[in-house]
Amino acid sequence: MGNEKLFYEANNPGLHPEEVEFYERSFQAEGEPHVIDPIKRAYVATTIFIASEVMYFGALISAFFRIKRTFIEWPPEGLPTYPVIQTLFNTLFLLASGVFNLVFDKRRKKIFFALTWVFGATFLILQGIEWIRLIKFGLTMTTHAYGSIFYLIVGSHGIHVLVGLIWLLIAFNLSQKRGVMRTPALESASLLWKFVVLIWPVLYLVVYIL
Repeated sequence: MGNEKLFYEANNPGLHPEEVEFYERSFQAEGEPHVIDPIKRAYVATTIFIASEVMYFGALISAFFRIKRTFIEWPPEGLPTYPVIQTLFNTLFLLASGVFNLVFDKRRKKIFFALTWVFGATFLILQGIEWIRLIKFGLTMTTHAYGSIFYLIVGSHGIHVLVGLIWLLIAFNLSQKRGVMRTPALESASLLWKFVVLIWPVLYLVVYIL
């Protein structure tokens, strides 16, 4: 059991003592290890959740193309075009956030977490500014199907960004209180953030370019 414990701790640096104790209690009566890795369980649970979100956004993309095919003009006459260039600029902030998130995974430095969060929040703020401008130009959820599907897709992603930022912040603060830089909650939040970052270029291509 001692060797198994050392192996587990070596492969899971930064675990809280309570997690190590939980692992120790998972040994069966006959002394054989019944390994329960909290971080791996968090990965599995988050991956399952992400799979459901992929299907959700896939359905939205399918709906977008169906709606678009029903109109001869896209955008319809009198409605503003989607802000392609400005949104591309905004996208760079989200991609940068994803890069800093990867660096944080490797180095576990607070500065890289801060950059991940700040660049992600900047993307969300800039997107919000663009949505306000579009509303002022007359593009709302109720104006036309052109506006409805746009806000449904980009708004859904915006909600995911907001939830991801909140989850990252909560998980990071909890990890700091426990004195570690690697916890199941933080790993789960980081994995979700990667999905939020990677799905956006796909949505941008579909909604703004195609």
